[in-house]
Amino acid sequence: MPALVTNKFRIHNAKQFVEAFDEVSFSSGGAVTDSSGLLNSNMYLFIGKVTSWTDDSTPPSPTDAVANTHYENWRDMIAAKKITSSDVSHCIPRKNWTNNTSYFAYTHTAADLNSQDFYVMTTDFNVYKCLSNNDTTSAGAVGTTSTVQPTGTGTSIISTADGYKWKFMYQISAADALKFVTPNYIPVDTVRRSNGFLANTFDNSPGQNQFDVETTAASSGNGAIEVIHLTSRGAQYLGETGTLSGSPSNTSATISGSGIGLNTLSAADCIVNSDIYFTSGDAAGQGGTITDYNQSTKVVTFSQIATAPASGDSYSIGPKIVISGDGQAANARATVNATGSINAVTVVAGGNNYSNATITVIANASQANSYNPTVATLTPVIGPAGGHGSDAVKELGGFYVLTNARLEYSESNNFTTNNDFRKVGLLAQPKYANGDFATASVVDQATTVVLTSWNGTQYSADELVTGATSGATGRVVDFTGNNTLRLTDIIPAGNSTTAGYNGIHGYFTNSEVIAANTTGNGGSGASATANGSGAVTGGDLTRFSGDILYVENRSPVTRAADQIEDVKLIIEF
Repeated sequence: MPALVTNKFRIHNAKQFVEAFDEVSFSSGGAVTDSSGLLNSNMYLFIGKVTSWTDDSTPPSPTDAVANTHYENWRDMIAAKKITSSDVSHCIPRKNWTNNTSYFAYTHTAADLNSQDFYVMTTDFNVYKCLSNNDTTSAGAVGTTSTVQPTGTGTSIISTADGYKWKFMYQISAADALKFVTPNYIPVDTVRRSNGFLANTFDNSPGQNQFDVETTAASSGNGAIEVIHLTSRGAQYLGETGTLSGSPSNTSATISGSGIGLNTLSAADCIVNSDIYFTSGDAAGQGGTITDYNQSTKVVTFSQIATAPASGDSYSIGPKIVISGDGQAANARATVNATGSINAVTVVAGGNNYSNATITVIANASQANSYNPTVATLTPVIGPAGGHGSDAVKELGGFYVLTNARLEYSESNNFTTNNDFRKVGLLAQPKYANGDFATASVVDQATTVVLTSWNGTQYSADELVTGATSGATGRVVDFTGNNTLRLTDIIPAGNSTTAGYNGIHGYFTNSEVIAANTTGNGGSGASATANGSGAVTGGDLTRFSGDILYVENRSPVTRAADQIEDVKLIIEF
């Protein structure tokens, strides 16, 4: 049974994930609260793994085995930092506008639109959707190269001198550029709320510009036709541009009748059923179908318009474009070139509510002038639901999510600056030891041992240490102040009968010797004694609580006391 998971389903899942950073969790029909009564839906970025991979330059791919996702990653965990909604954004692949590059033009029939270069980011951090590439087929295929970078943040379609048409979608603010722009991805968001009435809070012009684009698109309705592709231009169509003479009315006017190039308007009624369109004066933007043409007087009669043109006003005559379909009110006009081919099609009104449409070209009612037009083929492009620019996340394929966390120095001594890490991941809804959901901005997940009776030899980062009484083992994260040892990858002794610091057999005890292997046996030979009651404390979080949603294995990231890491995770749904 053929089936399809659509991009909208992927985007829906991505939106649910983004929204989870602001949502309330529920249990047994009621909101889950911590001891302070705060509602919780918490995500943390964690780092872990101090020991080397088999090949640190080529980390292994993570597996989804329970042994890894639920256990090993917890044992490797060093620390975690809370991610808030301001640290998360939908994102899309980065496509920089580049001179002399061909771009794909949006079309509603493209089955693989999101795999095409149909949008760009400019040097101004403006994002534009390509609606026409000047020489396209009905399939939107790349045509001529783009040589003029689009500019502007208005709500209308932007035409550039190279023949491209662009739709401004949004501008990336300076703050978002710093936080979410990577060499391969850029952020994307929707400003307008889904109810269509209220706007998300924004305090900058980029947000306002995008809001204007979204609301303007939404007001035009669904299924508008804003672009028409010239699949084939045809030939020997009659037309002309010029200025009116005499005393025009709202139903007739005197034209030059000289035609364009070789296409002289030398036969009576030769342009009946063509369109006349007024491009200047009081009648600018109006037009009508030609019903009569007197070749000797050069007077054309056309369907009545609201405002009469005046002598000297400009006009354009070209084949009539008839748009048929299940929508309404779409209207377009055509101009012809010196050889009588359709030079351009301009959409006068996009209409609305089209889900399918066809175009018929009508012209040259009389063949007395011996012109037999080769029929042009025009393909209407139906806009997405809501119109171009109404929802950049949906329109540009925002089924990627980027999370950003800045690890600033030691984060109040929770994150080591004396060792590296090789894992980053996302942890949802972890709990403290008392069972409350974690809410702290940063948590230290290493096991800490306060020592005494130190033998004076420094513990080495990453080395294995063993509890002399418990038999528990761990890996050294760091050794600070010559009396504080932090450990990960704690493995209790399975055959121990001694209760550890946490009351569980096999874990480190509060008064045992913590010894590394001796020098020559792969260790420093360091040794010290846990300093009595309360000397050993576990991580801030209950191990194995919550859900590890994402894990990424990396080459080692070295930390330092004066260093900030900007950790960006990109998740594709």
